[in-house]
Amino acid sequence: MGTDERDIERSLDKAEKACEGIRVVFALCFVLCIVVWVLMLGVLVYGCITTPSNVDGATVAYCAVYGVLVAVMLGTLFRIFNEVVKGNPPFSEIQARRLRIVSLAALSLVVLELIFTAGVSYAVAPSAGYGIVVNDGASEPTVNLNVGMLVFSGIMYSLSAIFRYAALLQQLSDDTV
Repeated sequence: MGTDERDIERSLDKAEKACEGIRVVFALCFVLCIVVWVLMLGVLVYGCITTPSNVDGATVAYCAVYGVLVAVMLGTLFRIFNEVVKGNPPFSEIQARRLRIVSLAALSLVVLELIFTAGVSYAVAPSAGYGIVVNDGASEPTVNLNVGMLVFSGIMYSLSAIFRYAALLQQLSDDTV
């Protein structure tokens, strides 16, 4: 085995270790997200039942959908790095599809926030002193646009196209050899 091959092996080992660390981080974030989301939904549903004038069904629905979308993103990102750690090729149709799912979930978060925050103010648990003012306390209605999440969605969609293209090139290369 030549020097170049050893360098490549070392680089691949480093990349695999990095992917393992990232996979663990996404797994922890996913679990933490689910725990916090379930607790928040429990508090909101309890508040909706006990004091319906303070917590409405729209707030519960918003938090439920938001939590599902975040969980989908984190779970899919975990699966992307899990495949690489298993030794499967990173540039594949499956990985491209997963990146597209992350992109669509991120775009859905942007749309959800746009729809829900158009002049809406709501309180999470006013009796406990916790509240959220979605329109930043402005007296006139505002619409919040999460530009960071929108850019993230675009980047993930672009990466999905690049991964799909790389997978097709790899398949073409395998067919010609």
